[in-house]
Amino acid sequence: VGGRVGGGVGGGVSAGVGCCGGGAGCAEGCLVATGAGVMTNVGPGRGEYIISTDYKYVGLGAGNLSVVAPREILWCRIALLVLSILAILLLLFVLTRQPATTTSTTTWTLRTTQAALPEPETEPTPEPETLPPMPHGECYYWGDPHVVTFDGGRPSFYGEGEFWMVKSAAVWIQGRYKGTIYTKGLAATNRVAVGGPFLKGHIITVGCLEDGPITVDGLAVLNDFPSTYRVGELATVTYNAEGRLVDEATKVWEKHIVHMELPLGVRVTVLRWRNYVDFRVAMQRQPGGQDGGCGNWNGDPSDDTTRAIMDRIGARVEHGKLLFRHRADVTMTEVEKKLLALCPADRLEEARRKCPDELQNFKHSTNGVLSNSCFLDNCFGSNEHALRMAKELGL
Repeated sequence: VGGRVGGGVGGGVSAGVGCCGGGAGCAEGCLVATGAGVMTNVGPGRGEYIISTDYKYVGLGAGNLSVVAPREILWCRIALLVLSILAILLLLFVLTRQPATTTSTTTWTLRTTQAALPEPETEPTPEPETLPPMPHGECYYWGDPHVVTFDGGRPSFYGEGEFWMVKSAAVWIQGRYKGTIYTKGLAATNRVAVGGPFLKGHIITVGCLEDGPITVDGLAVLNDFPSTYRVGELATVTYNAEGRLVDEATKVWEKHIVHMELPLGVRVTVLRWRNYVDFRVAMQRQPGGQDGGCGNWNGDPSDDTTRAIMDRIGARVEHGKLLFRHRADVTMTEVEKKLLALCPADRLEEARRKCPDELQNFKHSTNGVLSNSCFLDNCFGSNEHALRMAKELGL
């Protein structure tokens, strides 16, 4: 037993001296108790036990054995661990400071072995096409009634009834033509109606001074002179004595002029005289096209004849599209009948062939007065001075 213990004690001391470089003080400084104690030779006078059949406690300093816990080099291990952690942090810091390979900005990132992909080639986005503004123009009516279309055509309408002045998908303007004693029964513009989708169901009508009040949706408005009426947020109607004349011959009369400021930039002016009205509309050409007494505005005045217009849109406003509350009673004076008798045979034959088709949607008999009114337009619509001709013929 003594040999085994002695050898263990001697080996432990030698290992301790070798670790710290040869000094007991150094060994004590590096070694700390880390576990349960084992019997170890600590030298004479330093232990509590002596070797015997079993260990016998003889008192502190009376034996040569003592219980001592095994010791390990703990502080050295801690120092090694701290150094390892610092080395790892330093490595991470160096790696993260490498510049990125896929951008030229000051952003830093980890370098990877994958090469940067090239930016895909794309076609440049074309600039949106800017459509030129639609042309702006004027059409006007005067007298019995003569017309200058948007294209500068000069049709005339002498028969009575309701006609399209402007017909487009959004803008509807219609005129009622009636004869007067001053025109020997040849028609003059008696009343104008403005409506259609752009007015959202509202209808404005303006007639001559003898034909009753100005109305909006059937109700009399602008009873005072001058005055202004607003149709919701859509339109403004002003009644005063200001404005440009359509026919300079009317400058001798007191002016009663209605001005309509309407959606889509449409401006309508109606000059009210005793038994007829003059009319002007200023607007932009409508997308999708338009037609009527003011022409189809295609840049060609040659197809704005009375006959061509009636071929395209009919002789009168069709049922279901009438803005007026009722149709006018169509009459034929003796002068009109005599004029019709002077119609060239080829034109009269053409009128008899076309008018029934152009009036097929009407309840009126195509053999009656309305047919004769249609014949009159076919025969004399290209003559701007049918009334002068009638007077010269003594009719």
